[in-house]
Amino acid sequence: MKPSSDAALSAVPEDPTQDFGPVHRGGPITRFIALTSLLMAIGTALLLLREGETLFAVLCLIVLGGIGAWSGGYVVQRLKYREKLPKTHSVLPGILGFHLRCTCRDVGPAVFLLPDTVTPGSATRLFCFVENYSSRKRVAHFRIGPHPHLGLPQVHEVALNVAPGQAAVYSLPLAVSRELPPGEHDLPVTLCVSRPNGMGVRLPGATPHFFDLHTVHYAAPLTVISGAAAAPAGPVGPDAARYLSLASVSRPKPELDALQDLVDEGPSALPRA
Repeated sequence: MKPSSDAALSAVPEDPTQDFGPVHRGGPITRFIALTSLLMAIGTALLLLREGETLFAVLCLIVLGGIGAWSGGYVVQRLKYREKLPKTHSVLPGILGFHLRCTCRDVGPAVFLLPDTVTPGSATRLFCFVENYSSRKRVAHFRIGPHPHLGLPQVHEVALNVAPGQAAVYSLPLAVSRELPPGEHDLPVTLCVSRPNGMGVRLPGATPHFFDLHTVHYAAPLTVISGAAAAPAGPVGPDAARYLSLASVSRPKPELDALQDLVDEGPSALPRA
């Protein structure tokens, strides 16, 4: 079961961007339905009138014409807002250089452990990046684990609010058990995105993707090697997780200093680039 969107976390600093644009997308399928319904309504009504079936012709116009008008209204709304949409910063594929194979209901995801090579008794950090390419709010529902040797004996569930055009990162520090044997391991992560305020339209500047999925499954790889363990530099576990905003369409440029600071203070004490 997904966590309630009312209990979802908001990134820090909070993104002031509100939903904008039409609730429904008005894309190619909607345009096809609108055009087909109108043509069918006119053609069928004319045939029925030729046969003297006036009542059925009127009913046909009402039903099929109504479907066409209803669909056409969404197409008109899309065209109305087309010139007013802000451009996304495209942080994940553009600035950070992530290769996104798909989106999850218009949210671009990236999930990995850093460092991904550790020794028993040390620590690592799970990064869950999300970027909303829609004009309406999304809620990203993550299911992390279980993995007892990483301090997750049960599934950790978290819901994240992602404002229109926002890019953010959820960071979860994890302790590596001393009993974890050397070798290749992975941490299962599942992402499912909900649309509480409607579908919205795709923002300009978003990298097009062929697949837009409802659910995405990850297996974040982790390599454990023998060696001296470096103790965790700070608190670990879900209580020490942080959710930081990286970019907003309400701001002129992305703010990545918080991400660099987060990496620098991580369990591995990575040097500043």
